[in-house]
Amino acid sequence: MRKSRKFWTVLIIFSLTGQIAWVMENMYFNVFIYKMFRASASDIALMVTASAVAATLTAILMGALSDRIGKRKIFMYAGYIAWGISIISFALIRTDLISSLFGAVSSAASVGILLVIIMDCVMTFFGSTANDAAYNAWLTDSTDSGNRGAAEGINSMMPLISILVVFGGFMGFDLDLASSWTVIYCVIGSLVLLVGVLGLFLVEETPVRNPDSLGYLSTILYGFRPGVVRKNAVLYFSMTAFMIFNTSIQIYMPYLIIYYEQTLDMAD
Repeated sequence: MRKSRKFWTVLIIFSLTGQIAWVMENMYFNVFIYKMFRASASDIALMVTASAVAATLTAILMGALSDRIGKRKIFMYAGYIAWGISIISFALIRTDLISSLFGAVSSAASVGILLVIIMDCVMTFFGSTANDAAYNAWLTDSTDSGNRGAAEGINSMMPLISILVVFGGFMGFDLDLASSWTVIYCVIGSLVLLVGVLGLFLVEETPVRNPDSLGYLSTILYGFRPGVVRKNAVLYFSMTAFMIFNTSIQIYMPYLIIYYEQTLDMAD
């Protein structure tokens, strides 16, 4: 099945922009909460854990809802718009604004940490809905065995490209300044929001493959049934291996930049 230029455009901009947002969250939210509010390692661990739980539950629940409704497009463009707005909202989590509302700087730091953790989960909900659940399902629905390899090849490149974009872009900022974070959140949030708006016009809805017409709860539970696991043993073995690999990455990755800067005294 030959795909149109519009399809490849949507694939590239949705994948790249989504990965840029995820890299910022996975690599720099911990830097933000550490530098701006002096968060402890346990605070960062709590944020990472809460975000991981939010992402997992969102992907399962919203993915099943997308399957049940039979639509991907609205979850993609509306999700990216909400995702962008939620990222921009981090620009308002500043010590000066919090102090004006809650008084002492010490309490402002504690409130700031709490707000970042909560908003991280909110942002993760929108991002996981739009990208993890809807976009990836749309990509599967839109391809077949003849072009899925090419599509997934491009899709798999984006995490690496996004790391280069984010690291290269962030090197121009002094991350010890609140004003730098305000610019970063506004720029990346606006980019994600813009892609959501473009998706309203560019994304072409594709038929959702749901031949059994399962109910919502049945759709959620389907992939966890022992019979389904046995029937697709190779797939589940591969996913288990991939899960272990990604778990190991997510354990150390959030602390990596802080480790370079604070322990090894490295800069840029």
